[in-house]
Amino acid sequence: MTDILAQAYDPEHFRWQGHQLVDHLADYLAGMYSGSDSLEKVLHYASPEELYQRWKDDLAQAPNPDLPAYFEAILHDTIHMHHPKYMGHQTSNVAPTAALAGLAGELLDPGMGVYEQGTAGVVFERLITEALGREMGWGEATEGFLTSGGTLGNLTAMLCARQVMIERDVWENGFEGRQCAFLASSEAHYSIGRAAKVMGMGSRGVVPVPVNERFQMDISRLEECYQRAENQGVKIIGVVASSCATATGSYDPLDEIAGFCEAKKLWLHVDGAHGACVIFSKKLKYLLKGIERADSVILDFHKMLMVPKLVTAVAFRRPGHSYQTFAQKASYLWDKDEGHEWYNLAKRTFELTKSFMSVRVYALWRTYGTQLFAENVETLYDLARTFARLIASSGDFEMPVAVPESNIVCFRFFQIGWSEKKTERVNAEIREKLVMDGEYFIVQTRVQGKLYLRTTLMNPFTTERELAGLLEKIRNVIGYSELGMGNE
Repeated sequence: MTDILAQAYDPEHFRWQGHQLVDHLADYLAGMYSGSDSLEKVLHYASPEELYQRWKDDLAQAPNPDLPAYFEAILHDTIHMHHPKYMGHQTSNVAPTAALAGLAGELLDPGMGVYEQGTAGVVFERLITEALGREMGWGEATEGFLTSGGTLGNLTAMLCARQVMIERDVWENGFEGRQCAFLASSEAHYSIGRAAKVMGMGSRGVVPVPVNERFQMDISRLEECYQRAENQGVKIIGVVASSCATATGSYDPLDEIAGFCEAKKLWLHVDGAHGACVIFSKKLKYLLKGIERADSVILDFHKMLMVPKLVTAVAFRRPGHSYQTFAQKASYLWDKDEGHEWYNLAKRTFELTKSFMSVRVYALWRTYGTQLFAENVETLYDLARTFARLIASSGDFEMPVAVPESNIVCFRFFQIGWSEKKTERVNAEIREKLVMDGEYFIVQTRVQGKLYLRTTLMNPFTTERELAGLLEKIRNVIGYSELGMGNE
Protein backbone atom coordinates (compact mmCIF):
# COMPACT_ATOMS: atom_id res chain seq x y z
CA MET A 1 0.00 0.00 0.00
CA THR A 2 1.25 3.48 -0.82
CA ASP A 3 1.93 6.04 1.91
CA ILE A 4 -0.94 8.29 0.84
CA LEU A 5 -3.47 5.42 0.94
CA ALA A 6 -2.20 4.33 4.35
CA GLN A 7 -2.65 7.86 5.70
CA ALA A 8 -6.14 8.24 4.20
CA TYR A 9 -7.31 5.12 6.07
CA ASP A 10 -5.21 5.49 9.24
CA PRO A 11 -7.46 4.94 12.33
CA GLU A 12 -5.44 7.18 14.60
CA HIS A 13 -5.42 10.00 12.08
CA PHE A 14 -9.20 9.59 11.80
CA ARG A 15 -9.53 9.68 15.60
CA TRP A 16 -7.56 12.94 15.77
CA GLN A 17 -9.54 14.52 12.93
CA GLY A 18 -12.84 13.35 14.43
CA HIS A 19 -12.11 14.83 17.85
CA GLN A 20 -11.20 18.15 16.27
CA LEU A 21 -14.34 18.24 14.14
CA VAL A 22 -16.74 17.26 16.93
CA ASP A 23 -15.21 19.86 19.24
CA HIS A 24 -15.56 22.46 16.51
CA LEU A 25 -19.18 21.56 15.80
CA ALA A 26 -20.07 21.45 19.49
CA ASP A 27 -18.68 24.97 19.89
CA TYR A 28 -20.68 26.00 16.83
CA LEU A 29 -23.92 24.62 18.33
CA ALA A 30 -23.21 26.30 21.66
CA GLY A 31 -22.84 29.60 19.85
CA MET A 32 -26.05 29.08 17.89
CA TYR A 33 -28.07 28.37 21.02
CA SER A 34 -26.47 30.87 23.39
CA GLY A 35 -29.27 33.40 23.00
CA SER A 36 -26.70 36.17 22.77
CA ASP A 37 -27.24 39.26 20.60
CA SER A 38 -23.72 38.70 19.31
CA LEU A 39 -24.71 35.55 17.41
CA GLU A 40 -23.20 35.47 13.96
CA LYS A 41 -25.43 35.80 10.96
CA VAL A 42 -27.66 33.05 9.61
CA LEU A 43 -26.06 33.55 6.20
CA HIS A 44 -22.87 35.29 5.06
CA TYR A 45 -24.21 36.02 1.62
CA ALA A 46 -21.88 35.97 -1.37
CA SER A 47 -22.87 35.99 -5.01
CA PRO A 48 -22.63 32.64 -6.87
CA GLU A 49 -19.66 33.90 -8.90
CA GLU A 50 -17.83 35.22 -5.84
CA LEU A 51 -18.26 31.96 -3.93
CA TYR A 52 -17.30 29.93 -6.98
CA GLN A 53 -14.05 31.85 -7.36
CA ARG A 54 -13.25 31.58 -3.65
CA TRP A 55 -13.51 27.81 -3.65
CA LYS A 56 -11.86 27.50 -7.05
CA ASP A 57 -8.82 29.25 -5.57
CA ASP A 58 -8.97 26.94 -2.56
CA LEU A 59 -9.01 23.80 -4.70
CA ALA A 60 -6.08 25.10 -6.72
CA GLN A 61 -3.99 24.77 -3.53
CA ALA A 62 -4.61 21.01 -3.22
CA PRO A 63 -3.19 19.02 -1.59
CA ASN A 64 -3.86 21.02 1.55
CA PRO A 65 -3.98 18.91 4.75
CA ASP A 66 -5.32 21.73 6.97
CA LEU A 67 -8.71 20.12 7.67
CA PRO A 68 -9.67 22.45 10.57
CA ALA A 69 -9.30 25.46 8.26
CA TYR A 70 -11.46 23.69 5.68
CA PHE A 71 -14.23 23.05 8.20
CA GLU A 72 -14.05 26.64 9.45
CA ALA A 73 -14.46 27.89 5.88
CA ILE A 74 -17.46 25.60 5.36
CA LEU A 75 -19.11 26.97 8.49
CA HIS A 76 -18.64 30.48 7.18
CA ASP A 77 -19.98 29.78 3.69
CA THR A 78 -22.93 27.53 4.60
CA ILE A 79 -26.32 28.68 5.84
CA HIS A 80 -26.78 28.10 9.58
CA MET A 81 -29.88 25.94 9.94
CA HIS A 82 -29.39 25.75 13.73
CA HIS A 83 -29.59 29.53 14.12
CA PRO A 84 -32.78 30.65 15.93
CA LYS A 85 -33.25 33.34 13.26
CA TYR A 86 -33.33 30.76 10.47
CA MET A 87 -37.00 30.54 9.46
CA GLY A 88 -36.68 29.48 5.83
CA HIS A 89 -37.06 26.21 4.00
CA GLN A 90 -38.66 23.24 5.71
CA THR A 91 -35.71 21.01 6.50
CA SER A 92 -34.54 19.72 9.83
CA ASN A 93 -32.69 21.40 12.60
CA VAL A 94 -30.58 18.24 12.82
CA ALA A 95 -30.22 16.58 16.22
CA PRO A 96 -26.58 15.73 17.05
CA THR A 97 -27.44 12.08 17.80
CA ALA A 98 -28.85 11.65 14.30
CA ALA A 99 -25.78 13.34 12.81
CA LEU A 100 -23.45 11.00 14.71
CA ALA A 101 -25.45 8.00 13.53
CA GLY A 102 -25.19 9.40 10.01
CA LEU A 103 -21.41 9.57 10.37
CA ALA A 104 -21.33 5.91 11.38
CA GLY A 105 -23.65 5.01 8.51
CA GLU A 106 -21.53 6.86 5.97
CA LEU A 107 -18.33 5.23 7.13
CA LEU A 108 -19.84 1.72 7.07
CA ASP A 109 -21.82 2.59 3.91
CA PRO A 110 -23.69 -0.63 3.13
CA GLY A 111 -26.11 -0.65 0.20
CA MET A 112 -29.78 -1.08 1.11
CA GLY A 113 -31.12 -2.70 -2.04
CA VAL A 114 -30.62 -6.31 -1.01
CA TYR A 115 -30.52 -7.93 2.40
CA GLU A 116 -27.13 -9.61 2.02
CA GLN A 117 -25.56 -6.15 1.92
CA GLY A 118 -28.06 -4.03 3.85
CA THR A 119 -28.68 -6.44 6.80
CA ALA A 120 -29.38 -4.29 9.90
CA GLY A 121 -30.33 -1.23 7.85
CA VAL A 122 -32.96 -3.22 5.93
CA VAL A 123 -34.41 -4.48 9.22
CA PHE A 124 -34.47 -0.91 10.58
CA GLU A 125 -36.56 0.19 7.58
CA ARG A 126 -39.15 -2.48 8.28
CA LEU A 127 -39.30 -1.69 11.99
CA ILE A 128 -39.64 2.06 11.36
CA THR A 129 -42.46 1.74 8.80
CA GLU A 130 -44.29 -0.87 10.90
CA ALA A 131 -44.15 1.48 13.89
CA LEU A 132 -45.48 4.31 11.72
CA GLY A 133 -48.33 2.07 10.62
CA ARG A 134 -49.27 1.38 14.22
CA GLU A 135 -49.27 5.12 14.96
CA MET A 136 -51.62 5.63 11.99
CA GLY A 137 -54.01 2.93 13.15
CA TRP A 138 -53.08 0.32 10.56
CA GLY A 139 -52.17 -2.35 13.08
CA GLU A 140 -49.44 -4.83 12.21
CA ALA A 141 -50.18 -5.15 8.49
CA THR A 142 -48.19 -2.09 7.36
CA GLU A 143 -45.55 -2.53 4.71
CA GLY A 144 -43.10 0.11 3.62
CA PHE A 145 -39.56 1.34 3.25
CA LEU A 146 -37.47 4.51 3.25
CA THR A 147 -36.50 6.46 0.17
CA SER A 148 -34.62 9.61 -0.81
CA GLY A 149 -37.12 12.43 -0.43
CA GLY A 150 -40.78 13.26 -0.67
CA THR A 151 -40.81 13.73 -4.44
CA LEU A 152 -39.55 10.19 -4.97
CA GLY A 153 -41.86 8.94 -2.21
CA ASN A 154 -44.95 10.46 -3.84
CA LEU A 155 -43.99 9.07 -7.23
CA THR A 156 -43.49 5.58 -5.79
CA ALA A 157 -46.86 5.58 -4.01
CA MET A 158 -48.68 6.94 -7.07
CA LEU A 159 -47.03 4.31 -9.28
CA CYS A 160 -48.35 1.67 -6.91
CA ALA A 161 -51.83 3.18 -7.10
CA ARG A 162 -51.64 3.14 -10.89
CA GLN A 163 -50.66 -0.51 -10.97
CA VAL A 164 -53.32 -1.57 -8.45
CA MET A 165 -56.24 0.53 -9.66
CA ILE A 166 -56.01 0.09 -13.44
CA GLU A 167 -57.38 -3.26 -14.61
CA ARG A 168 -54.48 -4.06 -16.89
CA ASP A 169 -50.71 -4.37 -16.54
CA VAL A 170 -49.70 -0.77 -17.11
CA TRP A 171 -46.12 -1.53 -16.18
CA GLU A 172 -45.81 -3.93 -19.12
CA ASN A 173 -48.35 -2.56 -21.62
CA GLY A 174 -48.77 1.14 -20.86
CA PHE A 175 -52.12 2.93 -20.75
CA GLU A 176 -53.20 1.61 -24.16
CA GLY A 177 -54.81 4.92 -25.07
CA ARG A 178 -56.69 5.48 -21.80
CA GLN A 179 -56.33 8.81 -19.97
CA CYS A 180 -56.05 8.28 -16.22
CA ALA A 181 -55.68 10.88 -13.48
CA PHE A 182 -55.61 11.70 -9.78
CA LEU A 183 -57.68 14.34 -8.03
CA ALA A 184 -55.54 16.68 -5.91
CA SER A 185 -55.88 20.04 -4.20
CA SER A 186 -54.97 23.10 -6.24
CA GLU A 187 -52.47 23.74 -3.41
CA ALA A 188 -50.82 20.29 -3.73
CA HIS A 189 -47.04 20.08 -3.92
CA TYR A 190 -45.54 20.38 -7.40
CA SER A 191 -44.21 16.81 -7.12
CA ILE A 192 -47.75 15.48 -7.58
CA GLY A 193 -48.08 16.98 -11.05
CA ARG A 194 -44.51 15.99 -11.85
CA ALA A 195 -45.20 12.39 -10.83
CA ALA A 196 -48.25 12.22 -13.09
CA LYS A 197 -46.16 13.41 -16.03
CA VAL A 198 -43.35 10.98 -15.25
CA MET A 199 -45.96 8.20 -15.30
CA GLY A 200 -47.04 9.22 -18.78
CA MET A 201 -50.36 10.80 -17.76
CA GLY A 202 -49.43 14.22 -19.10
CA SER A 203 -50.82 17.55 -17.95
CA ARG A 204 -54.29 15.98 -17.58
CA GLY A 205 -52.91 13.47 -15.08
CA VAL A 206 -53.85 15.65 -12.13
CA VAL A 207 -57.33 17.17 -11.87
CA PRO A 208 -57.12 20.16 -9.48
CA VAL A 209 -59.80 20.50 -6.81
CA PRO A 210 -60.41 24.08 -5.59
CA VAL A 211 -59.62 24.99 -2.00
CA ASN A 212 -61.73 26.68 0.66
CA GLU A 213 -60.93 29.92 2.49
CA ARG A 214 -58.39 28.07 4.65
CA PHE A 215 -56.66 26.62 1.58
CA GLN A 216 -57.82 23.09 2.35
CA MET A 217 -59.26 20.90 -0.39
CA ASP A 218 -62.92 21.91 -0.78
CA ILE A 219 -64.66 18.57 -0.35
CA SER A 220 -67.92 20.03 -1.63
CA ARG A 221 -66.24 20.26 -5.06
CA LEU A 222 -64.90 16.70 -5.21
CA GLU A 223 -67.95 15.16 -6.87
CA GLU A 224 -68.13 17.98 -9.41
CA CYS A 225 -64.45 17.60 -10.37
CA TYR A 226 -64.75 13.82 -10.53
CA GLN A 227 -67.82 13.89 -12.77
CA ARG A 228 -66.39 16.53 -15.09
CA ALA A 229 -63.25 14.44 -15.59
CA GLU A 230 -65.21 11.24 -16.19
CA ASN A 231 -67.46 13.04 -18.68
CA GLN A 232 -64.33 14.10 -20.57
CA GLY A 233 -63.11 10.52 -20.79
CA VAL A 234 -60.62 10.78 -17.93
CA LYS A 235 -60.51 7.78 -15.59
CA ILE A 236 -59.95 8.97 -12.01
CA ILE A 237 -57.97 6.32 -10.11
CA GLY A 238 -57.23 8.11 -6.85
CA VAL A 239 -57.10 11.22 -4.71
CA VAL A 240 -53.92 12.81 -3.33
CA ALA A 241 -54.53 14.65 -0.04
CA SER A 242 -52.06 17.16 1.41
CA SER A 243 -51.02 16.92 5.04
CA CYS A 244 -50.08 19.67 4.86
CA ALA A 245 -49.93 22.00 1.83
CA THR A 246 -46.41 23.30 1.32
CA ALA A 247 -47.25 26.96 0.73
CA THR A 248 -49.79 27.55 3.51
CA GLY A 249 -49.42 24.60 5.90
CA SER A 250 -53.12 23.72 5.60
CA TYR A 251 -54.33 20.15 6.18
CA ASP A 252 -56.85 18.60 3.80
CA PRO A 253 -59.83 16.94 5.60
CA LEU A 254 -58.79 13.29 5.36
CA ASP A 255 -61.88 11.70 6.86
CA GLU A 256 -64.23 13.28 4.34
CA ILE A 257 -61.85 12.58 1.45
CA ALA A 258 -61.54 8.96 2.56
CA GLY A 259 -65.32 8.61 2.54
CA PHE A 260 -65.42 9.90 -1.03
CA CYS A 261 -62.66 7.50 -2.09
CA GLU A 262 -64.39 4.52 -0.51
CA ALA A 263 -67.69 5.37 -2.22
CA LYS A 264 -65.98 5.71 -5.61
CA LYS A 265 -63.51 2.85 -5.05
CA LEU A 266 -60.50 5.15 -5.46
CA TRP A 267 -56.99 5.01 -4.01
CA LEU A 268 -56.27 7.55 -1.27
CA HIS A 269 -52.68 8.72 -1.03
CA VAL A 270 -51.64 11.19 1.68
CA ASP A 271 -48.71 13.46 0.93
CA GLY A 272 -47.67 13.88 4.56
CA ALA A 273 -44.09 14.81 3.74
CA HIS A 274 -44.18 17.86 5.97
CA GLY A 275 -47.17 17.51 8.27
CA ALA A 276 -47.74 13.81 8.92
CA CYS A 277 -45.19 14.07 11.74
CA VAL A 278 -48.06 15.17 14.01
CA ILE A 279 -48.93 11.46 14.15
CA PHE A 280 -46.55 11.29 17.13
CA SER A 281 -48.35 14.05 19.07
CA LYS A 282 -51.48 13.37 21.10
CA LYS A 283 -52.12 17.11 21.07
CA LEU A 284 -51.96 17.52 17.27
CA LYS A 285 -52.91 14.10 15.92
CA TYR A 286 -56.46 15.36 15.27
CA LEU A 287 -55.09 17.08 12.16
CA LEU A 288 -54.73 13.62 10.59
CA LYS A 289 -58.22 12.37 11.50
CA GLY A 290 -59.05 9.69 8.93
CA ILE A 291 -55.47 8.80 8.01
CA GLU A 292 -56.15 5.21 9.07
CA ARG A 293 -58.36 4.97 5.95
CA ALA A 294 -55.58 5.97 3.52
CA ASP A 295 -54.02 3.41 1.18
CA SER A 296 -50.56 5.01 1.22
CA VAL A 297 -48.78 7.75 3.15
CA ILE A 298 -45.40 9.41 2.89
CA LEU A 299 -43.60 11.19 5.75
CA ASP A 300 -40.28 13.04 5.73
CA PHE A 301 -38.06 12.42 8.74
CA HIS A 302 -35.74 15.18 7.45
CA LYS A 303 -38.29 17.90 8.13
CA MET A 304 -39.61 18.20 11.70
CA LEU A 305 -38.20 14.91 12.97
CA MET A 306 -34.63 16.22 13.24
CA VAL A 307 -32.91 13.78 10.87
CA PRO A 308 -30.39 14.80 8.15
CA LYS A 309 -31.60 14.82 4.53
CA LEU A 310 -32.99 12.79 2.84
CA VAL A 311 -35.16 10.24 4.65
CA THR A 312 -38.75 9.67 3.55
CA ALA A 313 -40.97 6.82 4.75
CA VAL A 314 -43.37 5.32 2.18
CA ALA A 315 -46.01 3.23 3.94
CA PHE A 316 -48.86 1.08 2.58
CA ARG A 317 -51.91 -0.03 4.53
CA ARG A 318 -52.62 -3.33 2.76
CA PRO A 319 -50.15 -6.23 2.63
CA GLY A 320 -48.85 -6.89 -0.86
CA HIS A 321 -49.47 -3.49 -2.42
CA SER A 322 -45.88 -2.33 -2.16
CA TYR A 323 -44.78 -5.35 -4.21
CA GLN A 324 -47.04 -4.50 -7.14
CA THR A 325 -45.33 -1.25 -8.08
CA PHE A 326 -42.50 -2.75 -10.13
CA ALA A 327 -42.11 -5.98 -12.06
CA GLN A 328 -38.54 -6.20 -13.23
CA LYS A 329 -36.29 -9.23 -13.45
CA ALA A 330 -32.97 -9.03 -11.66
CA SER A 331 -31.75 -12.60 -11.40
CA TYR A 332 -28.25 -11.59 -10.31
CA LEU A 333 -29.76 -10.07 -7.17
CA TRP A 334 -32.38 -12.64 -6.15
CA ASP A 335 -33.69 -15.99 -7.27
CA LYS A 336 -37.39 -15.79 -6.38
CA ASP A 337 -38.34 -12.81 -8.50
CA GLU A 338 -42.06 -13.13 -7.82
CA GLY A 339 -41.70 -13.66 -4.06
CA HIS A 340 -42.68 -11.06 -1.47
CA GLU A 341 -39.21 -10.75 0.02
CA TRP A 342 -39.53 -7.75 2.34
CA TYR A 343 -35.80 -7.88 2.96
CA ASN A 344 -34.83 -7.25 -0.70
CA LEU A 345 -35.89 -3.62 -0.89
CA ALA A 346 -34.95 -3.02 -4.52
CA LYS A 347 -38.02 -5.05 -5.53
CA ARG A 348 -40.20 -2.23 -4.21
CA THR A 349 -38.16 0.95 -4.72
CA PHE A 350 -36.57 2.93 -7.52
CA GLU A 351 -33.26 2.78 -5.72
CA LEU A 352 -30.94 -0.18 -5.68
CA THR A 353 -28.02 1.76 -4.24
CA LYS A 354 -29.18 4.13 -1.51
CA SER A 355 -27.66 5.42 1.70
CA PHE A 356 -27.84 3.77 5.12
CA MET A 357 -30.52 6.34 5.96
CA SER A 358 -32.42 4.20 8.44
CA VAL A 359 -29.53 4.36 10.93
CA ARG A 360 -30.22 8.08 11.51
CA VAL A 361 -33.92 7.60 12.26
CA TYR A 362 -33.41 4.47 14.34
CA ALA A 363 -30.76 6.17 16.50
CA LEU A 364 -33.11 9.00 17.52
CA TRP A 365 -36.11 6.70 18.00
CA ARG A 366 -34.09 4.21 20.06
CA THR A 367 -32.45 6.91 22.20
CA TYR A 368 -35.43 9.16 22.97
CA GLY A 369 -38.56 7.33 21.87
CA THR A 370 -41.38 9.15 20.12
CA GLN A 371 -41.66 11.77 22.88
CA LEU A 372 -38.79 13.68 21.28
CA PHE A 373 -40.65 13.84 17.96
CA ALA A 374 -43.88 14.92 19.65
CA GLU A 375 -42.30 17.67 21.73
CA ASN A 376 -40.38 19.12 18.79
CA VAL A 377 -43.46 19.24 16.55
CA GLU A 378 -45.63 20.73 19.30
CA THR A 379 -43.01 23.39 20.06
CA LEU A 380 -42.79 24.43 16.41
CA TYR A 381 -46.55 24.51 15.88
CA ASP A 382 -46.98 26.61 19.03
CA LEU A 383 -44.32 29.01 17.74
CA ALA A 384 -46.31 29.50 14.54
CA ARG A 385 -49.43 30.42 16.49
CA THR A 386 -47.42 32.87 18.57
CA PHE A 387 -46.03 34.43 15.41
CA ALA A 388 -49.50 34.69 13.87
CA ARG A 389 -50.73 36.55 16.97
CA LEU A 390 -47.83 39.00 16.69
CA ILE A 391 -48.62 39.61 13.03
CA ALA A 392 -52.34 40.00 13.69
CA SER A 393 -51.69 42.59 16.39
CA SER A 394 -49.58 44.71 14.06
CA GLY A 395 -51.06 47.26 11.72
CA ASP A 396 -48.73 46.77 8.79
CA PHE A 397 -48.81 43.04 8.01
CA GLU A 398 -51.51 40.71 6.70
CA MET A 399 -51.88 36.90 6.42
CA PRO A 400 -53.84 34.69 4.03
CA VAL A 401 -54.50 32.28 6.94
CA ALA A 402 -55.15 33.95 10.28
CA VAL A 403 -54.62 30.84 12.44
CA PRO A 404 -51.95 28.51 11.02
CA GLU A 405 -52.52 24.76 11.28
CA SER A 406 -48.81 23.93 11.12
CA ASN A 407 -45.46 25.67 11.61
CA ILE A 408 -45.78 27.53 8.29
CA VAL A 409 -46.82 31.20 8.41
CA CYS A 410 -47.35 33.30 5.29
CA PHE A 411 -47.61 37.08 5.64
CA ARG A 412 -46.73 40.29 3.86
CA PHE A 413 -45.99 43.92 4.59
CA PHE A 414 -48.61 46.33 3.27
CA GLN A 415 -49.90 49.86 3.58
CA ILE A 416 -53.44 51.13 3.01
CA GLY A 417 -53.75 52.48 -0.51
CA TRP A 418 -51.05 50.31 -2.05
CA SER A 419 -51.88 48.47 -5.24
CA GLU A 420 -51.28 44.73 -5.53
CA LYS A 421 -48.38 45.51 -7.87
CA LYS A 422 -46.68 47.74 -5.31
CA THR A 423 -47.34 45.34 -2.44
CA GLU A 424 -45.70 42.55 -4.42
CA ARG A 425 -42.72 44.68 -5.43
CA VAL A 426 -42.08 45.83 -1.88
CA ASN A 427 -42.27 42.35 -0.38
CA ALA A 428 -39.99 40.88 -3.04
CA GLU A 429 -37.51 43.63 -2.22
CA ILE A 430 -37.84 42.96 1.51
CA ARG A 431 -37.06 39.28 0.99
CA GLU A 432 -34.04 40.08 -1.20
CA LYS A 433 -32.63 42.56 1.31
CA LEU A 434 -33.12 40.14 4.21
CA VAL A 435 -31.12 37.46 2.38
CA MET A 436 -28.34 39.88 1.51
CA ASP A 437 -28.23 41.20 5.08
CA GLY A 438 -28.07 37.69 6.55
CA GLU A 439 -29.36 38.33 10.09
CA TYR A 440 -32.62 36.50 9.36
CA PHE A 441 -33.48 33.99 6.66
CA ILE A 442 -37.01 33.57 5.29
CA VAL A 443 -38.39 32.61 1.88
CA GLN A 444 -41.31 33.67 -0.29
CA THR A 445 -44.19 31.88 -1.96
CA ARG A 446 -47.33 32.51 -3.95
CA VAL A 447 -50.77 31.90 -2.52
CA GLN A 448 -53.44 31.97 -5.21
CA GLY A 449 -51.17 34.06 -7.36
CA LYS A 450 -50.22 36.64 -4.74
CA LEU A 451 -46.68 36.90 -3.41
CA TYR A 452 -46.18 36.44 0.35
CA LEU A 453 -43.23 36.19 2.68
CA ARG A 454 -43.12 32.72 4.20
CA THR A 455 -41.59 31.43 7.41
CA THR A 456 -41.26 27.79 8.37
CA LEU A 457 -40.36 27.59 12.05
CA MET A 458 -37.99 24.63 12.31
CA ASN A 459 -35.85 25.53 15.33
CA PRO A 460 -37.13 24.83 18.87
CA PHE A 461 -34.62 27.43 20.11
CA THR A 462 -36.46 30.20 18.26
CA THR A 463 -38.46 32.32 20.70
CA GLU A 464 -41.01 35.13 20.59
CA ARG A 465 -38.08 37.53 20.82
CA GLU A 466 -36.72 36.43 17.43
CA LEU A 467 -40.21 36.46 15.91
CA ALA A 468 -40.88 40.02 17.04
CA GLY A 469 -37.37 40.94 15.91
CA LEU A 470 -38.12 39.66 12.41
CA LEU A 471 -41.14 41.94 12.08
CA GLU A 472 -39.13 44.91 13.28
CA LYS A 473 -36.29 43.99 10.93
CA ILE A 474 -38.74 43.94 8.01
CA ARG A 475 -40.03 47.37 8.97
CA ASN A 476 -36.49 48.71 9.02
CA VAL A 477 -34.86 46.84 6.16
CA ILE A 478 -36.46 49.26 3.68
CA GLY A 479 -37.05 52.74 5.02
CA TYR A 480 -40.53 54.21 4.82
CA SER A 481 -39.16 57.10 2.81
CA GLU A 482 -37.90 54.68 0.18
CA LEU A 483 -41.12 52.70 0.12
CA GLY A 484 -43.31 55.75 -0.18
CA MET A 485 -46.85 55.78 1.01
CA GLY A 486 -48.60 56.34 -2.30
CA ASN A 487 -50.22 53.91 -4.69
CA GLU A 488 -48.78 52.64 -7.97
